[in-house]
Amino acid sequence: KVKKGDKVSVHYEGRLEDGTIFDSSYNRGSPLVFQVGVGQVIQGWDQGLEDMCIGEIRELIIPADLAYGDRGIGPIPPKATLYFTTELVDIAGAKTHHDDEL
Repeated sequence: KVKKGDKVSVHYEGRLEDGTIFDSSYNRGSPLVFQVGVGQVIQGWDQGLEDMCIGEIRELIIPADLAYGDRGIGPIPPKATLYFTTELVDIAGAKTHHDDEL
């Protein structure tokens, strides 16, 4: 399970309230790799991904104050609630059941 400080790989699709996709790691063919809980991603991700298991898919609804707030960014307007489908691909150094069999 994901905890603060873990380095994770996450596939995601980000949508605005009207369903417009503003970003997708699936389209790039490469998951986002970052450390949880150290401010490398928006606060809503740091909080919303905690306790996820490898292979889990989780829907996150992130209010503006845990995303980009009053400023917005790129295609994301100010004060936007963001909707993400996230898939935890890997936790660096995590043991899997397969590892235990070796």
